[in-house]
Amino acid sequence: MIITDSFYHVLASSFNKESLEIMVSTSFENYSQTAFFTCTLNVDGIDYQAYGYPIKLGTHNVGNLFLLLENEVQLDIENYESIIQYGTSLCSFRIKQMVDIKKESQRYKDAFLFDLLYGNFKNRDDILAYGSLWKWDFNQPHAVIVLSMIEYNPYSEDRQLIDTLLYLTEKALVQHGYEPIAIRKQSEVVLILPVKEQANYTLRANPCELISYIIKQTKESPIGDRAACGVGQVYENPGELFRSYQEAKVAYEIGLLLKIEIPYFHDMGLERILYKHDLQDLKEYYNHILGPLQKYDETQDGDLMFTLESFAHHQFDLKQTSDTIFLHRNTLRYRIKKIEEILNIKLDDVNNRLNIVAALKIKQLHNI
Repeated sequence: MIITDSFYHVLASSFNKESLEIMVSTSFENYSQTAFFTCTLNVDGIDYQAYGYPIKLGTHNVGNLFLLLENEVQLDIENYESIIQYGTSLCSFRIKQMVDIKKESQRYKDAFLFDLLYGNFKNRDDILAYGSLWKWDFNQPHAVIVLSMIEYNPYSEDRQLIDTLLYLTEKALVQHGYEPIAIRKQSEVVLILPVKEQANYTLRANPCELISYIIKQTKESPIGDRAACGVGQVYENPGELFRSYQEAKVAYEIGLLLKIEIPYFHDMGLERILYKHDLQDLKEYYNHILGPLQKYDETQDGDLMFTLESFAHHQFDLKQTSDTIFLHRNTLRYRIKKIEEILNIKLDDVNNRLNIVAALKIKQLHNI
């Protein structure tokens, strides 16, 4: 017998083990006219056929009770329904107690983390004292990671899926040896991660494996391929973690635009400046640098903008560009000369190249 919460996290079992990892088949089949359903459970790598029975609190499913079958022996399961029903009613009462206690504790945690992420603490000692209540050591450097769902819809089941994302995140933190510091903020799960080696300011080796693991877990959940993330910079002073939070949100948004799986704010140079700059100024700059070329393509049905984008993407290398876009080198030279005439510039000038790269980044980031 195994009792789980609604996320299939094992609360109790008849197995003689302190902890169990289970995976439940999502293809349930209702059994007869009762509340039982049949499914397959993978318990620590071993598959079992099982009967499941929902644990309800009012109309809400708060967990499941599973009866595992050995040697695929079938039971007259209806004969057990009354005692199982009584057992699940006791379970629902206990789960409600656990949920209420967790909610009360989480309320204080969330209030503290909210103030931390918005820079409301002025005294470092206050942060250290509050953190120690939950065994969080803010004496060491930390960074903020934002996880969210692509195209989140607050009026759909996405609200429950964010809870799933929070659960998977906290579970991954425990499995990787961290004391979970995480909070749900509307469509986000915000994770504050300690960086054990103070020299590791690039924050690469530390969270990359953890984030990849979380993303992998979400793909195997109802969230699917919709999870994305952003990573802020490392700060030694916990009073500056609000900066890392803002950076992580920017990295998340830029990562979606540029299709970067794990975007680090630290790695973003020109992108982070252009993304936060005044949009009207950026449009005027873009039109000043590339407007004539875009207008030429629109009126002449040309593809010189594509040629220039490919040329810039390959560091203005003629051979690499020619090979990549399958264009004869002489034809490419002709197009480059035409681009220079339209824009009235020389593409071998480093300042002109910098302006073009910046303008193309603006186009990419703001969908101009």
